[in-house]
Amino acid sequence: MERLQLIIDCDPGVDDALAIILALNHPAIDVLAICSVAGNGHIENTTQNGLKILSLCGREDIPLYQGADASVNGVRPDTVDAFGDDGLGGCADAVKTDKEPEKEHAVDFLARMVRENPNKLTIAAIGPCTNIASAVRKDPSFAGNVKQIVLMGGAKYTGNVSPVAEYNFWADPIAAREVFQSGFRKCVMIGLDVTNQIALDASCRELLRIFNTKLSRFIYQITESGMDENWETRHKMVSPMHDILTIAYLIDENVVTLKESNIDIIEHGIGRGQSIVDIDGHWHEGKCNALYAAEVDVFKFYQLFLITVFKEHEKEITAYLKQISEKKER
Repeated sequence: MERLQLIIDCDPGVDDALAIILALNHPAIDVLAICSVAGNGHIENTTQNGLKILSLCGREDIPLYQGADASVNGVRPDTVDAFGDDGLGGCADAVKTDKEPEKEHAVDFLARMVRENPNKLTIAAIGPCTNIASAVRKDPSFAGNVKQIVLMGGAKYTGNVSPVAEYNFWADPIAAREVFQSGFRKCVMIGLDVTNQIALDASCRELLRIFNTKLSRFIYQITESGMDENWETRHKMVSPMHDILTIAYLIDENVVTLKESNIDIIEHGIGRGQSIVDIDGHWHEGKCNALYAAEVDVFKFYQLFLITVFKEHEKEITAYLKQISEKKER
């Protein structure tokens, strides 16, 4: 089977780290490169985190291209503290690397790679959309030459940095809007409506601790700050894993249920970053510019994630998932 040729544009970030780990461990995915963008941290921080994740996974052969340090209109995005000061739950120093980013800028790399490989490359854009919008501005044919772009961002309903906005779109709403208006062959939005449902809970996190592998220890450690934050603010013992669902979808499209819509982004004001999902086709004569994830199969996601990354523990994972499923049925 032909492997999916993937570029991950991200702002690592705990959930970005999880997405990268899943992509690197699944045989159906060929990760060609990582592109960094400012978001969960400033660009120097997200770049270093990306390099460290590649080293942790033993994939220093994969190039990382450093991208935008500010939004398309030149404003540095406010970073979020849900994942600690370093973006990796205070654990970034635990991973050492001598790997350095490539000299070519991420936007130049994206434009060049897509131009040289028309309709062959998939992009998972799991940070602010700055690099992607900049590539479109640089080469107007860019969007039409991408096989598929999958965005972690937005929400049909409520946000996570404002009542209506999800962080990635809020950080650079102009870029997000331009991406939806650029005419990508296939544009998929994986939003908070589904990603909130796959948050890592305490029991699954404890399972990772018991596995006691290099990757399970790392995931256990970096998800602690997210769990603490959610407990303090919402009294929920979960750690967010938003970005990883984009990779799970690319591995198995049946993990989510997609619906067509026309999606637009509010650029300014009280609704900054809000994704307007035209469910009933009120605008644009019902013409759709994107697909959005309306539902997620949580069991299927966890089965895919855990068995892919911790294949040697498949027996324990199967028993754990069976136990969880039986509890929900009671």
